[in-house]
Amino acid sequence: MSNKRTLSEAGIVSESASNTSANVNADNRAGSSGSVEPYTSYFEAHSVLVALKNTHSEDSVLIAGRRALLTAKTTTLPGAVQQVAVRLMAQLCAHPVIDSVRAVCGLVHALDAADESVRCEIYQTLATLHELKGIFASVPIPADTKIVLDAAILSDLNHSQHRLRCSSLAILPMVKPQDRHAIAVDVFDIVCKYTTDAHPKVRQTALYAILREYMMGVELPVEMYDECVVATKDDFEQVRLVAVELIWAISSAYPEYPVVIQKYKVSDSIRLLDDAFVKICDMVNDSSVVVRQRACTILGRFKNVDNKFLSQTFSKQVMSNLRRFVPRGGHSSGYRGRNTGVRGGKSRGFIPTPQGDADVESEEFRLLDSGAAGAFVHGLEDEYQEVRDAAIESITELSIASTGFAAKSVDFLVDMFNDSSDRVRLCAIRALVAIGERALIRLTDEQLSIVLSAMKDSSHIMREGIYAFLAVSTLTKSDCLAQLMAAFKVSLDKYSEDQMHIYRVLGALGRNHSEMIDSAFVRSLLGISEHYLSREARIDDIIYAGNVILIFNTSRTNRQRLASVLPDYVYNHLPYLRDKYRDCLPGNVAESVPERLGFVRQMLERPHVDKSVARLSLEACQHLASASFASIQEALALVCIAPNNPSLFAGDGPSSRMESSEATLKRHIKEFGQLGRDIKETDMSVHHSRQAVVHYARIVSDMLRAQQLADNMLQRPAILELTSSIMYGSYEIEARTLGLDLDSRLALIYIRLFAHACWINAHQMSQYDPRLVEKIYEEFVQRIRRMESLAQGRSASISGLISLAQHVREHTVARQGIQQFVIRFKPLLFAPATGRCQHASARISKTAVARRTIEFNHLFPLNLQMHASLSWVAHQHNVLVTVSLPTQTVVSFRPPVGTLKPLSPMHWQLEWDSVPVSLPLGSGESTAVTLAVALQQRADSPWSDAFIVRGDSVPVAYKPEAYYKAMAGNAMRYVNVKIVDEGYSVSLNPVEFRPVASAHTRA
Repeated sequence: MSNKRTLSEAGIVSESASNTSANVNADNRAGSSGSVEPYTSYFEAHSVLVALKNTHSEDSVLIAGRRALLTAKTTTLPGAVQQVAVRLMAQLCAHPVIDSVRAVCGLVHALDAADESVRCEIYQTLATLHELKGIFASVPIPADTKIVLDAAILSDLNHSQHRLRCSSLAILPMVKPQDRHAIAVDVFDIVCKYTTDAHPKVRQTALYAILREYMMGVELPVEMYDECVVATKDDFEQVRLVAVELIWAISSAYPEYPVVIQKYKVSDSIRLLDDAFVKICDMVNDSSVVVRQRACTILGRFKNVDNKFLSQTFSKQVMSNLRRFVPRGGHSSGYRGRNTGVRGGKSRGFIPTPQGDADVESEEFRLLDSGAAGAFVHGLEDEYQEVRDAAIESITELSIASTGFAAKSVDFLVDMFNDSSDRVRLCAIRALVAIGERALIRLTDEQLSIVLSAMKDSSHIMREGIYAFLAVSTLTKSDCLAQLMAAFKVSLDKYSEDQMHIYRVLGALGRNHSEMIDSAFVRSLLGISEHYLSREARIDDIIYAGNVILIFNTSRTNRQRLASVLPDYVYNHLPYLRDKYRDCLPGNVAESVPERLGFVRQMLERPHVDKSVARLSLEACQHLASASFASIQEALALVCIAPNNPSLFAGDGPSSRMESSEATLKRHIKEFGQLGRDIKETDMSVHHSRQAVVHYARIVSDMLRAQQLADNMLQRPAILELTSSIMYGSYEIEARTLGLDLDSRLALIYIRLFAHACWINAHQMSQYDPRLVEKIYEEFVQRIRRMESLAQGRSASISGLISLAQHVREHTVARQGIQQFVIRFKPLLFAPATGRCQHASARISKTAVARRTIEFNHLFPLNLQMHASLSWVAHQHNVLVTVSLPTQTVVSFRPPVGTLKPLSPMHWQLEWDSVPVSLPLGSGESTAVTLAVALQQRADSPWSDAFIVRGDSVPVAYKPEAYYKAMAGNAMRYVNVKIVDEGYSVSLNPVEFRPVASAHTRA
C-alpha cells in the first residue's frame, strides 16, 4: 500500500503560504504526481534538514514539512527515522509558511500509534513549540486535538518507562494552564504526586515543573512545604537542588505561617520562614558541592529571620537560647537531667553529667534540629572555592539586613583574607566593604595584623580592595594607627601606582579617628620636636603629603586644637596639596588656618573647579531612588495605554505634551541611574523588576522621539537608529528578564510592532521591486496577526489592528495607514510583578591565557579559553559565545556539548577551553578581540528585524531571491542579546609564519 498523499491533504500550510504558492506549478511543489511519501532512512531525513539551510524556495519547506509529518504517522518505519522526522518538524514549524497549529494537530494525532521513544520526541517538540510561540496559551487548539492530547498525557503518566513519564509530566502544565495566576487544581495535584516517584528523573521533572510555574507567576500552596523538605533528603542531587529552590519560594510566600514540630513526644511551633532557613542551613553539609553552593547562595535571600537562628550559623555548638526545659517522667515541675530517675532519685544506668556541661541526651533542647549550627562556618571552610564564594555573598546580604549579624560576621570574613584563592579573598574584601558602608567596622589587633599582611599582595585589585575596607574601618588605639601608617609608607615606596588610593584611605581614617590624632601623635608622625625648630619638609615628599592629608581630615575642633603644634610651613603647603590631590582635603580646610596666615587662607578660599559629586547617605539615596522610580512609573502611566482603555488610537499626534513627556522620562531615568550607583538593593528580585521598567522607559523615550521625526524624511538616519534601539531593547528585556507575565510580554511585542511600522515608514517603497514590497508588507501583517491573537481576551485588549492590517494589504493606502499608526501610537503599560523577576547575567571569571598579549597568525585559527558563570538562564541551548573582531564584525559560537554544566536550576558554569577564532589578515599591528556571552532570542519577523536591529535600511537593489535565501538560513531567525555588562578583551600581536627549517635547509 502506498504512503503517498497529495499536498492538499497536508494540513500544515499556513494561509499566507497557500496564497503565495497558489500560482506555483504542481511539478515544482511535489513532483509530477503531486504527492509526497515519508522518509525511509535516518540519513535521508537528516540530509534534508541540512539542505534546507541553502534552499531558496518556500515549496521545499512545505514538502519537507509534509514528509516529516507523514513519517511521524507511519508506524512501519524504524523508531529512529520517526524521531529525526519529529525533530525536523520542530525546526520547520519556525518557518512562516508552516501553520504551527495544524502541525501540532498532526503530531498529536500521531501519538496513538507511536512507540515510546517517538512519543517522548513528540512531547519534547510540543514543549519547544510552546516555549517559542505559546501555542497552548495564545493560539486556539481544536477541541478534538486537545482531548486526544490530554488522554495521551494522562495515559503516559503511568507508563513504565521513566523517560515517557518525564516528557509527559513536563508538558502537562503547558497543556492545561487554565489561569496563569493559579494552576488548575487537578494539574497541580497530578504533578505533586510524581514528586515521590520511584525514578529520580521523574521526581526532578515534577519539582522543576512546579518551580517553573512559580517563576511564571503561579502561587504555590503552603501544604507542599513538607514534600519539599522530604525531597531535600533525596539520593539524587538534581532533586535536592530543585527542592532547595522550592523551599525558599514557599517560605518567601508564607513567612509567618506556623509550623508545628513534634519530637520526643513534645510539640513546638515556629515560623515557616525560620524553619526553612534551618532546613537550608542543613543543606550546607550536603555531599554534593553543587548543592552546597546553591544552599549557601539561597541563604542570602532570606529576610527577617530570627536573630537567634542567624547567630547560630556562626557557632558549631547549640546555643542556650535554642534550648527549652521540658518536664520528664510525667512531672510538670522541676527539671531532671539524665542522671535522675522517673521519681526524682538516682537512676541506674545513666551517666552523670558534670557540672557546667550540656546534657545533649535530655529533651531540654529545642525540638528544632540544629541544622543552622555552624552553617556559614562550614561554608567558609569548604574545600571548593565556589562554595566559599557563595557563603561570603550570602553573609553580605544578610549583614546588610541585620546589624547584629554583621558584627559577628566580621571576624570570619577577615580570616578569609588568608584563603588560598584570590577570588575568595577579593569576595571577602568586597563583603566587608559593603558591611562597612552601612556601619563602620571596628578592627581588633589580630584582625589588623591580617589586614596588614593582605596589603602586601602583588595584585593591585586586591590592594585596592584592602584600601577600600580600611576606609570604612576604625581602630582601637593610636598604636594600631601608627602601625598602619608605617605599612602605608612601605606600600607607597613599593607600589607607586597606589598613591591616590592610599591618600583617599588616609582621608577616611582621619575622619574616623579624630580623637586618636592628638598632639603627641602628630609630633611623632611629622617628626616635630618640642624643644627645637624642625626643618621644613619637602613639598613633593609623598609620605609627608599623606601625613598632612590624614591630619587635616580630622574634625574641625581637632584641627584647631592642633594649630599650636603644627609649624607654619605645613599651612603654607596646603594650597598646593589641595590643588594637586583633589578630593583628598576637606572643603573647609581654610577654617583651620591660623589668623596670622591670612594669605594662605585667601588662597584656600579662592574658587576652583571641583568635579567631585557629594555622596548622599545610603538611606537618603534609597529614598530618592524610590521616589525617582515612582516618578518614572507616573510618567509611563501618562504616555501608555491604561489596562482598562482598549483604544488603539488614543493620541492626537505629536505635540508639546509629547515632547515634555519625553524630557520628563529622560530626566527621571538619569536621576535613577545616578542614584542606582550609590545604593545596593537588599532584594535583588525587586531590583531586577525596577531595572526592567527603567529599560522600558528608555524605549518609550526613544519611541516618543521617533514619533516627532516620523514626518521628516531628512531625519531618516536618526529614525533608523531609534527603531534599532527600540527593537533591540525590547528583545533584551524579554530575553534577560525571567518571570515576565503575559501582559508585560504583550507590551514588548506591541512596541516592536511600532518599531517595525516606523522602519517601513522610513522607506520609499516605490523604489523597490514589487515582489519584495509584498514580502515586506506580508511580514508586517503577520506581526499584526500575532499581536491580535495574543491580545485577545487580555485585560489590555487592543482595537484598530484589524483596520491597520486591511490598510497594509491595499498597497495604495498602506503608507498612509502605517504613517497614521506611527504618529498616533501609544504603548502598553509595562508593569511586571514586583519580586517575581530575575535578570539573566553572566560573569566571565576566567579566560585562561598565560600572557596578556597573545601571538597569532591569520593562517591558523586562534583558540581562546572561556570560563564564565551564568545566572538565571532557563535554556542552555540559547547560550552563545560572541567574539568582536577587529573588523567591527561579531561572530558567534555555540558551546559544544559538555562545556555548559548545570550548577543549579537556571544557573550554569561555562568551561570552554578552545573557542576557535579565525582572524582576518590585518595591517601587522597589535589588535584585540572581545569575548562575551549572549542569549539567542527568536525574532518575531526574522528578515525585517535583522535589518531593524542593525539600524540598516533595505538596499534599493535588493532582490526577492536574496530574501528567500536569507529566510532559508538561520542567521536572521534570532537576535543575539548580550548578558555581560562588559566583555573580556584579549590583546593580540600578529606574527609572521616561518616554517621550521629542515635538516637539508640548515645544511
